[in-house]
Amino acid sequence: MGNPRASSTDPSHDDNWHGGYYELSIKLGEHDDDRLDSALKALWRAAGLPEAFRRHTGGSAPISADSLLAGRLDTVATIPGLGSTLCSVIVVREETYDAGTTKYGADWLDLCLPLGALGNLDSRIGAYPLDSHAGAFPGGDSESSRRWREPIERWFAVVAAAVFKTVRFVHAVTGHEVSGVEPPEVLHGWVGLFTPSPDGDLEIEPFRHW
Repeated sequence: MGNPRASSTDPSHDDNWHGGYYELSIKLGEHDDDRLDSALKALWRAAGLPEAFRRHTGGSAPISADSLLAGRLDTVATIPGLGSTLCSVIVVREETYDAGTTKYGADWLDLCLPLGALGNLDSRIGAYPLDSHAGAFPGGDSESSRRWREPIERWFAVVAAAVFKTVRFVHAVTGHEVSGVEPPEVLHGWVGLFTPSPDGDLEIEPFRHW
């Protein structure tokens, strides 16, 4: 008999943190601590996330831009139609260095689900995205992939819409390791893409290939 899978909400189990992330990545715009703080709190509320903690240092952490800029915030997410899993919220602040001067670019706010924890939550995840039978590539078992990814995508859409109501962001992308992806780089239908429309709404281009 093989070893039982770890609980998908156990932060002490290293396997839960392996395998990369399935992400909602939001490009907020040029770096701005106040905007980051507002977007973070809107995301936290919309996702229904409980207290934040830091896996590597232990203890709780405040939900604020200052706290996030000091390091990622870990917590547990309960995804409707799927279940509860570890997740992390990360900020990527683009920086370049020119003649000894730091120049800041965009802030990206990322809601990240570790694939290790997702795999312990739902066996259908398998070795995604490396396993073609998980639907990661043309010819794979797309329906099996869709059954666990679609609840996540619906949840991401709710979160993105709530953040957009608070902070009119540049765009957002969902999928495997999508942080920093720009719309011209998107393979349409293979990621979720959220962009502002001219009339101020948030347009969603959903997955068509699972």
